[in-house]
Amino acid sequence: MPLYLRNKSVLTAIYLSIVVILYIIAKFFHIAPNIIPLLIPIFIPLLDNLYYSIIFTVGFLFIMSIFGFFIQVSSLIFLFFIPIIVFTYSKKIKYIITSLTAFISTMIITKFYYFLIPEYMKNNFMLYFLIIFYVLGINIYGLIILELAGKVENYLKKYYGGDE
Repeated sequence: MPLYLRNKSVLTAIYLSIVVILYIIAKFFHIAPNIIPLLIPIFIPLLDNLYYSIIFTVGFLFIMSIFGFFIQVSSLIFLFFIPIIVFTYSKKIKYIITSLTAFISTMIITKFYYFLIPEYMKNNFMLYFLIIFYVLGINIYGLIILELAGKVENYLKKYYGGDE
């Protein structure tokens, strides 16, 4: 494996630049604008360090805020990045902690971005059912992201010759 891929700071910068370019292309050119933001958290387990995952998340928020995507990216970070970070790095009761984090994230989004929620969802219980389905779905999403990250990591090790 090349020396620059062993340094976690350089690896974080490479992953962050890839993610920023992918996100901007997805939003400006409408190339899979809903799929690419869902695949962006795959880089969190690839970093394999909580410190660099937090740097990756904060850097992504900061860079995308410069480009004017603050509302889209802040909801993406609250709803996907933070629960995936918790799911990846919590060891003992990861499903309970991830569910609690997902619930807190949805409460933050509904409080701060209440004006973005349609009126028919506010008037009946549909919003509460969506929150329950989201809390259940984020655990499945975490498993899928970990599996995809493992496959990408195996591919990178095979391509770069593995750890020597």
